[in-house]
Amino acid sequence: LDFHNIVISMKASRAPVMLAAYRLMADTMDKEGFNYPLHLGVTEAGDGDYGRVKSTAGIATLLADGLGDTIRVSLTEAPEREIPVCYSILQSLGLRKTMVEYVACPSCGRTLFNLEEVLHKVRDATSHLTGLDIAVMGCIVNGPGEMADADYGYVGKTPGVISLYRGRDEIRKVPEEEGGHALIQRSGRDPQGARRGGRQRFDPVDQGGRALGGAGLISLV
Repeated sequence: LDFHNIVISMKASRAPVMLAAYRLMADTMDKEGFNYPLHLGVTEAGDGDYGRVKSTAGIATLLADGLGDTIRVSLTEAPEREIPVCYSILQSLGLRKTMVEYVACPSCGRTLFNLEEVLHKVRDATSHLTGLDIAVMGCIVNGPGEMADADYGYVGKTPGVISLYRGRDEIRKVPEEEGGHALIQRSGRDPQGARRGGRQRFDPVDQGGRALGGAGLISLV
């Protein structure tokens, strides 16, 4: 028919079937010399946490392999609730930056403050600073190393004392009760943060060296 203006979708409701189908299609197109865009999705994924996890398992796996040009998360919920999941998948892989990236440890016996409470306060006050990476870490043992790529960090230094970081540099120690406010003030005043220092940001590539920039569109079909 000599018609080539197409997008190919190989959706399935089971993630393993979906993964196998898209990989087979990609291999076939490579062998035949075709280069059609792929629309990714786990169709009829259901709702709630499981629907989101199921969708992410399929879509993110293929994107990480360099496959996919558009995506849709298919939930049995209002369509607008699918969009945040799509954005989160793309951001978690480093393909898009549409919100603040929060780095936070799960807490342990070394945690020196109420980690969950502080994280919620920091998120509520800084979620508009799109593009920044902000870390909230429970202790000085692992915190600075594990949050090294963050623009700003809030780390438990000693009981009752919080260290604030800008990039890899400790910039201030404050009493715990002032830590959240001080971090919010600092990150809001300098929204580009440590990026001005020219730090390298992660640029995802597949094993062949091809940038994973294909998934530029989110679809509702």
